[in-house]
Amino acid sequence: MKQIDTTNPQAHRHSRRLLSNPQTERAFIQAVGFKIHIVGLYYTRFDLEWSSKGKRECDYLHHIDLALSGDRQVIHGARSVDVLPGNAYFFPGNTPVERRCSTPGTVLYLSFRCEWLPGVDPLMDWEERTPIRIGKFNACDWKPLITGNACDDVNLLLKLEVQVYRWMAEILPALGTLISNHLETHARYIKVFDAIEGKLGADLRISELAKLHGSSIHAFSVLFTDHTGITPKEYLNRRLNQEAIQLVIGTDLKIKEIAERLHFTDEFYFSRFFQKLNGVPPSKYRNRFYA
Repeated sequence: MKQIDTTNPQAHRHSRRLLSNPQTERAFIQAVGFKIHIVGLYYTRFDLEWSSKGKRECDYLHHIDLALSGDRQVIHGARSVDVLPGNAYFFPGNTPVERRCSTPGTVLYLSFRCEWLPGVDPLMDWEERTPIRIGKFNACDWKPLITGNACDDVNLLLKLEVQVYRWMAEILPALGTLISNHLETHARYIKVFDAIEGKLGADLRISELAKLHGSSIHAFSVLFTDHTGITPKEYLNRRLNQEAIQLVIGTDLKIKEIAERLHFTDEFYFSRFFQKLNGVPPSKYRNRFYA
């Protein structure tokens, strides 16, 4: 079907362009480019075993908890957050916390990651990240998801995604500054990041990245660490782990097939790598999300 614009130009004669300011245009581009990828949505009952028993633990992914019942506490540093029914909470990824459970209960929670540049989650480098109460929510709005009667309701899932963006927009700091810092870093190492995305795998070596950057391994490691806050090896592992998680819980590939796709020498080496970063082997991690 041919599309034709028949709007009379005179109808727009009083229009005024609002994104003419360079700073506004840049902010708009950053806002549009910022993506939230919801990895999973889950409903679960928890009991006293939810407690970490004095240990500080964390998940690699970000979480938003919609507390339905029960009484829990999360301790981050010297700060304690009471997780009370009827409230939503943001638990940032890669942020070790102590978990305490006073009474059993139920929770609806979703896991997600953020992205601006490919594989780069700005929140992972947000130094002030900490568990925080987002606000209240109406459990009735989410009942179809809890009962499983709306898992294929595209409209409801779209509303969920929009709600996550709204929550994050309210609690995040100056996101533009975080993104700008990432862009500045990326400009220094554009060949390096392009190579990581194009050749991502366990066989990618720091020496290859240093060669692309035009410096020795030592000099490259020092500069990269100074500019990004993490070593090249840590960044490679983080990016590789992101891809591994996506394949483990987002596909039906066998663990052996995932290991091969990510260029690990064998399934056992991949499992050790995955457990070191996520606390459990990939098979148990998958079972936890699909139990």
